Amino acid sequence: MNDYFKRFNVKSSEFEFLLYWPYGKGLLPNFLRPLSQKVPEISPKPLTVRTLVESAKAGRWLFK
Repeated sequence: MNDYFKRFNVKSSEFEFLLYWPYGKGLLPNFLRPLSQKVPEISPKPLTVRTLVESAKAGRWLFK
């Protein structure tokens, strides 16, 4: 994504990486983890060509 922001001169301050690539759970399933280490179930938002093109046209990240 850094290459995209530089190449198309898009401001990346509004881009939230974890919305599109959330943390993975790893090998240990949630039911075996202590409460403080449970990983929430988060579905990633789709990152489409349309979102990339529209943000490049605007010069800043448009989607949240």
